[in-house]
Amino acid sequence: MKKTLYFLLLLICACVLGGVLGNVASGSFAWLGYSRSFALNLDKFIDTDILVLTFGISMSISVAQVIFIAIAIYAYIKTAPKVISG
Repeated sequence: MKKTLYFLLLLICACVLGGVLGNVASGSFAWLGYSRSFALNLDKFIDTDILVLTFGISMSISVAQVIFIAIAIYAYIKTAPKVISG
C-alpha cells in the first residue's frame, strides 16, 4: 500500500510539474508545450425541462508531462526500495 501511494505521489508531481513546464516553455523549448487532447463527450444524455444530464471526460497531455512521467517511473524504481522498507 505504501509503495502504491508513493508511486501515485510521484506520478501526480510529475504531471503537475510537466504541465507547468509545458505552459511556461517558449522560444527554442516551445516543443515541450506541444499537447494533444483526447475527449469523450456525450452531449445531453438526459434532457428534460427540469434536468439536463451530460457525461464527458477529457485529457490533455504534453511532451513535458511525458518526459516527467518517465523520470518519475525511473525515480520510483531507483528509490522505492530505499524509501519504503517492507
